[in-house]
Parts: sequence; C-alpha cells; structure tokens
Amino acid sequence: MQTTVEKSFSHLGTGVHLGRPVRITVKPAESGHGLVFKRTDVEDNKSLIPASYEYLIKGELCTSIANTYGVRVMTVEHLLAAFSGVGVTNALIEIDNEEVPILDGSSDRFVKSIINAGVCEQDQSLMICKVTDIVEVQDGASWARFEPADELKLTVTINYPGTLIGKQSLSLSMSNGAFMKELSNCRTFCLRDDVQNMVAKGLALGGSLENAIVIDKFRVLNPEGLRRNDEFVRHKMLDALGDLTLSGNPIFGHFTSFCGGHRLNGKLIGELLSSKQFHKFCHLNNSEAHKLLGFKYKSSSLDYKAVS
Repeated sequence: MQTTVEKSFSHLGTGVHLGRPVRITVKPAESGHGLVFKRTDVEDNKSLIPASYEYLIKGELCTSIANTYGVRVMTVEHLLAAFSGVGVTNALIEIDNEEVPILDGSSDRFVKSIINAGVCEQDQSLMICKVTDIVEVQDGASWARFEPADELKLTVTINYPGTLIGKQSLSLSMSNGAFMKELSNCRTFCLRDDVQNMVAKGLALGGSLENAIVIDKFRVLNPEGLRRNDEFVRHKMLDALGDLTLSGNPIFGHFTSFCGGHRLNGKLIGELLSSKQFHKFCHLNNSEAHKLLGFKYKSSSLDYKAVS
C-alpha cells in the first residue's frame, strides 16, 4: 500500500551549495499525491515542484528540480533517499528557500525524523516499476545501467586515484530496511583540492567539516574520522537511491554505476521510462512486500560506530 508520514516534522539548517539558511517542514499527504516540494517564499500558484524526473534540471554536484515557472529546489537527493529508504510514497515538503538543508551531509537525520513521526499505510495500492530489459547510458568512461531483477539492487564503483578514496566497489540488496542499516548515515565528501574551484563556481558555500568529509590526499581532515571504512562508495549509493526516487515509483531492477553521478543517474531514469521495452508498472503483491526498501524497519538499524 501507499504510505505517508503520520505527523509533520521540520528541520532548520543551511544549504551546502548556496550557504543560505533554510527550513523544511514535511507534512502528510493523501494517496496519489507523491513527493512534492512547495516553495513557501514564492507566489502560491507557482510554488509546487513534484519530485519527478520530468522536472529534473541540469546542475553540478547535486540533484535539482524546477517547475515550469523556473522555481527550483536544489540538493534534493539526501531527503529523497530517506523517503525511499523508509518507504514513504506521499508527502508535502514545504521549504522556504531554494536548497534542502545539508544537515550532517547524509540522510541520517531525515530518516530518524521520519521514523519518529511515524509512517502509516493508506487506502491505495502501490505500483512498482519493474525493469524488463537492459538499458544503459554513458558519458565517456562513465556509465550507468539497469538490468531486470526481482528487487532493487545497487552496485556502484567509484575511482579517485592518488587519494585515500582510491577505487571502491560495493553491491547491496536494498530490500527490507537495508538502506537504513547500510547507507543512511554515510556522508557526502570532497577533495580539499577541489574546494576552491567549487567556491569559484558559487558552490559549496555552506560546506564545512560539520556536513562533509574532506580529503587531503591520503588524510581525512574531519577530526572524528570516517563512520565506515568505505563510507565514500556508500554515500554514492545513497545519492543514487535519491536520484532513482525521481522515477516516481519503487523500482525492481539491478542498478549498476561505474564512476557515475547525478547527471548520469537522471539520464538513466529518463531512458528507463522512455520505452515500454525497458519497464512495466505492476501492482505490488503481498509476496513481494518484503523486498521493499522500508519493510518492517527498526530504529536499531540506524546504529553505527565510527572508525578511524
């Protein structure tokens, strides 16, 4: 069945790229509503932005959406990953600026707020998007692919030669609460050498060691260290899940990415949904319910230990 949050909750923070203070309030929404942002700082008739790939716009280093009036919301991926990871399909997200707060750089606080608010089932059945054929997009040596599978599986490879990150690969099934246990607390990251270039482009103006891992060659600058030894590739998987949420329905398929990112993820969603050759929409049956991301989640799944 479709779901929504049982009660509203809010977060106050800073946008990592624009550096502006912002408040979001997540509210319950009716069946069929979907995940929709509402900019409270613009005219009401221009304020709604559905979290859908159809509203995806080009951007650097984050996922951004905009409506036909040009009203946008940036850096939506961590919040969207939290909704998917807990299994929320309908919500109204009120936001008083144009970028979602970065908080600690992961989905952890969003996930905990959703769980504390509660998730309730609604009266309409849930449609899932099943991948039926291989679909792939490329950009130079980078690529992303979907293949048929009976659940959502993510396989991601990243490569940062000459740094502590190096080459990392990970493959995970996303069923039955795996997102909260495996990915939700993994933070965004950047190389210290790239910070100056990002700032020159008007990005990362709100970035700090409080909301991102910063790597100086072979050293982590954050005094608390890493939350997991492979936190970098896990965060890329978190990002991918947030981007895939723009499909509008839970996906059953095997997503594979090699040195990809937000732009390739968005392009892949567009290709997947462009033809019935690649997908079909089906009602979720009871025997498949345990394969959903947020099925029977537990707050204990959010526990983690820091590693040096």
